[in-house]
This record gives sequence, C-alpha cells and structure tokens, in this order.
Amino acid sequence: MKETIKIPFDIYESPNEMVVIMPLWWVAKETLEISIKDYRLIIKWLRKKILLKDDLIPLKEDCYRWEVEQILDLPPQAYFDKIHSKLSPDNILQIIIPKSIVPEKIQLEVERN
Repeated sequence: MKETIKIPFDIYESPNEMVVIMPLWWVAKETLEISIKDYRLIIKWLRKKILLKDDLIPLKEDCYRWEVEQILDLPPQAYFDKIHSKLSPDNILQIIIPKSIVPEKIQLEVERN
C-alpha cells in the first residue's frame, strides 16, 4: 500500500548545488530507496512499526504507515550522476544535488571550409 502523504522538507540552493533536508521519522534505513526518473527525484521508504501488545486494536494509525513515497522535481542543470545523500543518526535525510555551472557567455570559433 503506497501512501501519498506529504513529508515536510526544506530546499537550499547555491550557484553550485541544491540541498534537500527531509526528516524521516520512524524510517527503517534499509528500506530507504532514492532514484531518478524523468527529471524527478523519487524517495521511497517504509516506516518502522513498533511492537505492541497482541490484544491492542488500532483505532487510528497516522504514524506507522506502510510504503511512503515523496517526489521532487529536479532542476534541468543538475548533475544527475553526482547526486548523493546522507542519513544522520537521528534520521534526517540530506540529498546533495550538484548543478552544472552555466556561463553567461561562451565565445565560439567559426570553422572555415
């Protein structure tokens, strides 16, 4: 079952890179999967479910869902093969997206036949 809930995240940008910061509470690290498709960053994971007594029946479950997916649009100048990520001990995901530098002006030589 895939949930379409929105996870809060921050994006920071410099001329050289974009950085996405996303808190992933209750995430099982081994289930975290990051991929790129059609200029979009796709982040999927499973949330850990704590063990409870067998006789407890859920009345409401917002915290422990099955698979969760978050999709972010990438800038066209991203170096896709250099994107990398880190997950801190307190489950804060940091995705670093290096950008190609687009010069303001490029001088081209004209070739003569």
